[in-house]
Amino acid sequence: MTNTPTGGDKDAARTQLGRLLSQRSTHPPEHVAPATPDPRTAQAHPAPTARPVAPAPAPVAPVAPVTTSSSAGAGAMGVSDFARTASLPGTLPVPPEEIQKLRVRVAEDLRAVRERQQAQTLEAEEERELAELFARRQIAAWHTEFTQKNPPLSQEQRSILHEEVLNLTFRAGALQRLLDQPGVQNIDIDGDVMYVDVAGRERQKMASPFASREQTIAWINTMAAQSGHGERQLSYASPYVEFRLPDDSRVAANVLTRNVSVAIRKHGGRAWTLGNLLQEGTVDQLLASFLSAAVRAHMNIVICGGMSAGKTTLMRAMGREIPASERLITLESSLELFLDDPETPCHTLAFETRQSNGEDGAGAIALSDLIEIALRYNADRIMVGEVRGKESMAMLEAMSASQPGSMCTLHADYPKDVITRLVLRLSMADLSAETSYRLIEGAVHLMVFVKKGAKPGEKIVSHVWEVDGLNEDGTPSMTQLFAPRPGDGRAVPTAFQMSPERAEQIAEAGFNPLLLAQYPHGTWESDQSGERRAS
Repeated sequence: MTNTPTGGDKDAARTQLGRLLSQRSTHPPEHVAPATPDPRTAQAHPAPTARPVAPAPAPVAPVAPVTTSSSAGAGAMGVSDFARTASLPGTLPVPPEEIQKLRVRVAEDLRAVRERQQAQTLEAEEERELAELFARRQIAAWHTEFTQKNPPLSQEQRSILHEEVLNLTFRAGALQRLLDQPGVQNIDIDGDVMYVDVAGRERQKMASPFASREQTIAWINTMAAQSGHGERQLSYASPYVEFRLPDDSRVAANVLTRNVSVAIRKHGGRAWTLGNLLQEGTVDQLLASFLSAAVRAHMNIVICGGMSAGKTTLMRAMGREIPASERLITLESSLELFLDDPETPCHTLAFETRQSNGEDGAGAIALSDLIEIALRYNADRIMVGEVRGKESMAMLEAMSASQPGSMCTLHADYPKDVITRLVLRLSMADLSAETSYRLIEGAVHLMVFVKKGAKPGEKIVSHVWEVDGLNEDGTPSMTQLFAPRPGDGRAVPTAFQMSPERAEQIAEAGFNPLLLAQYPHGTWESDQSGERRAS
């Protein structure tokens, strides 16, 4: 039987929740008023599958707040911006090959300076200044020759040409202006067609900035060489390559499809925290505080969801809740968490897998190798970007044995598939289903499911489960702590409580479990305000 809180209890809890964003951080989320429950909000949950609610524990300290970053809330670009960007470098009466030739000349000038100074590299600021000088000189010489057969370029056109040469030297060349637009998330090029995903907008289709297959491959190999992956140039002998652009956007390119295919994933919200996700409507104050306390309580957490559902963004935000006194090691096949930057309170060491240097696989470092390496670096916690194979066993063993408070992500399209997908990963390490169930039960404390919302670019947390013991059939027992509310599917508390031991742990970390019973509809102010926050 559920205890019904009195009016005084509700007022006390509301006061605690109102202090959510003012107690712990020196930079609280902006423009977020303390939320109160909406009695008009209906709620429907699945039939109970686990422990029913017990009398609420005595109140503890107020809920610890979550923090936000000053970089939140980039606006979206308009259609006219896309049209203007898509035509580059066609806005210049200069073929892309000429820009590439100018870039090569500037690179040769820089190489000559290094040789004279007997240095492999120059200081970044010095190299940039020299490149700007050399670009002006080379463009002036080129323009003199160009005007013998063509009308002269205007000063504005020469300035754009100068910028394009520098972009190709230091940044992403023909795509840099598009990448600079706020809100851009993904760019996919398929031959002469390009698709762009922008936060809050439908997918945009436009012309590729590259006029030919050869231009596309030349851009790929130029960018790959500048990223340090020059030994893996795209060709029919090496038909697939991955690398990062100077802004850390991830690029995958191949010639295995009919057309040259390029996929670019731009990492938005690199400095975001749970407070930013609160502002975006991914979580409410109640759930943000619960997750923050779960991190501080050293609970092992698996974040699940489909492709581009927001798993990495959520784990990145939760990683910034780790106390400054701890040491975190992140392991990824391609760096996306960026928790080793100054925005992260804790000391972080970021490892990345390495592809082989040849056909025999020599030099390859897999995620499973990195987990073993990480255990030698005095880590308090480990984060794995995504478990896909046999590294899942090593990760769960580390969680259960020596690294409490660790996290990983797992691809699962539907909540019902979470355990099945994890067991499938463990089977790649030759574990039986029974052994896998026991390993999951002993290693994982919480599972969080995040998915795309109804609006373009919207991401929401819909489920949170506690893993607590085994069922009679040997499968892990899943207590559903948060479930989707009707309508938009955002997570709200259910009529089930955590196990007493973990409830005590999360209370000691600053979250009052009483709040879950007192706010059965969460702290979303209303359906309408939730939509405004998410838009």
